[in-house]
Amino acid sequence: MSESEVSLKTPFAVQRFTNIENFIMIVFPKLESYLKEQIARGIQKSNLNGIAYTQLQNNFKLFIVRNYSKELDEYLTNETGHVNKEAMKEVLLSTISITLNVTDEKGNKLIDSDYLDVLRNIIQNLKL
Repeated sequence: MSESEVSLKTPFAVQRFTNIENFIMIVFPKLESYLKEQIARGIQKSNLNGIAYTQLQNNFKLFIVRNYSKELDEYLTNETGHVNKEAMKEVLLSTISITLNVTDEKGNKLIDSDYLDVLRNIIQNLKL
């Protein structure tokens, strides 16, 4: 899976990434330092996969807000002019996820194991 292009698709933005590992590293640029910090805290390397995936999901929301705030606001203004924009923003952001909004080059939605496989490889190659 890591060799094929992936796309982020939301109602307000579309962005392509060369592969899933590239996507992970752009969404979570401090992944390696985060993993090293977890190991320093005593977390076993074998347990890092799930922890890193949860943190990736959190960073994904931050990535959307940081990189697409203007587009998100414009979309909400155009689509929901008569309702509370901040409330709609929260609802919309709560529906965006790395499994629902990221697809491979064939249009298939990525699943948890796609990310976990790549994270496992990143963790295995981590230089300590």
